[in-house]
Amino acid sequence: MVATARPIEHGQAMTNYATKDFRADIVKVNLLTEDLPPMGMWDEMVLHMNRFRQKFARKPIDKTSIRIEVSPSMNESDGWTLDDWRGFTEEFVNELDQVTKTPDGKHRNLVKTNIKNSQYFAALHYDAKSGIPHLHLVVNRIDKDGNINDCHFIGERAVAAAQAINLCHDWKDPMEIREEHLQQITNDCMDILKSLPRFEWTDYETMLTKRCYKVKLQRDKENVVRGYSIKMGNSAYKSSELGTGRRLIPSQIETTWRSLHPVQKPMAVQGQKPVDSKKPIADSLSKTQISSQAKSTSTSSDYQQVILIDGEEKQLSIPERVFKELDSNIVVPENSDATHEDILKVAMLLFLNYVDAATAMSEFYGGGGDAGTGWGKDKDEDELERARRCAKMANWLCKPIVRRWKRGK
Repeated sequence: MVATARPIEHGQAMTNYATKDFRADIVKVNLLTEDLPPMGMWDEMVLHMNRFRQKFARKPIDKTSIRIEVSPSMNESDGWTLDDWRGFTEEFVNELDQVTKTPDGKHRNLVKTNIKNSQYFAALHYDAKSGIPHLHLVVNRIDKDGNINDCHFIGERAVAAAQAINLCHDWKDPMEIREEHLQQITNDCMDILKSLPRFEWTDYETMLTKRCYKVKLQRDKENVVRGYSIKMGNSAYKSSELGTGRRLIPSQIETTWRSLHPVQKPMAVQGQKPVDSKKPIADSLSKTQISSQAKSTSTSSDYQQVILIDGEEKQLSIPERVFKELDSNIVVPENSDATHEDILKVAMLLFLNYVDAATAMSEFYGGGGDAGTGWGKDKDEDELERARRCAKMANWLCKPIVRRWKRGK
């Protein structure tokens, strides 16, 4: 079960939406006259607010209602009657009114809400495509006694109430459900990218819609997509939340598409090792990031590697003993999108002193490191010792970035 809540200004419009002009099943009305049409219920709420208008004259209440959505899973609500939904509504409201801290414990001693003693109604909806049932509640911000329902962190409080009910009924935790949804959406997005012969936003959106998702693209004045969200059931997920390494955000998604459609391997040159080009660097890398070609005087004992940069194949060459030393010192970081071969490529670029290209490649695979300035061969440094140092730096560069958000003061 999951739950969301937020204060809103558009209580009248929400009343129409929640009741579907009285075509939805009304599960419960609280402190309102029974069997009223939607606008009749809203008018009673407005009339109650007006009784206490003078009390809040100095600081008028802009967001006069609270919008709450509660959605048990299909399995959790299987076989429920309207009486069961009514009991569930009361259980959720009672639990929400008891919450005094956010689930992470950072905000404590919050003023309790008094929804149980406020005007509200609950309407039952069924998702048009998935058929998942969910409740919509519209609550008056002013309770029966003329006090305002505190809405600080109301969304987090709804999550806390859902967690308490899940624990009581031995249902899945909302965060666990959220992670499952994120993984499912990510998998579908990647499958769609694999199936597209070329990347177009229209095709991408159409394919997601066919899989019963609702997609909202955010475009700028030049009609360029700058962000998007995908809605599954009653929950919306931003592109930045999907996958790892932000590989599905608008600025990276074409690069991700290219990585899923690698170029054909070039034929091996006689007397040279077969060339591996499993995963090209993104075309968005600048040509100037590799300012010089690899050594042109490679021998049959050199290891050859082709990397695609800005649509152009660059052939790199290092001694085979150096390659083996790099290969033996690669360690794939935990939760990394990069494979052993990906990190090995980064190490090769570092060894050949292509630092900018190595950094850009590691970022493409979700890394967040920076090799810094002054990178190069140390004086009197042994070739194999340098190879070990490059491998160690490549491991670190490809380590997934961890973002820690700080609340502004």
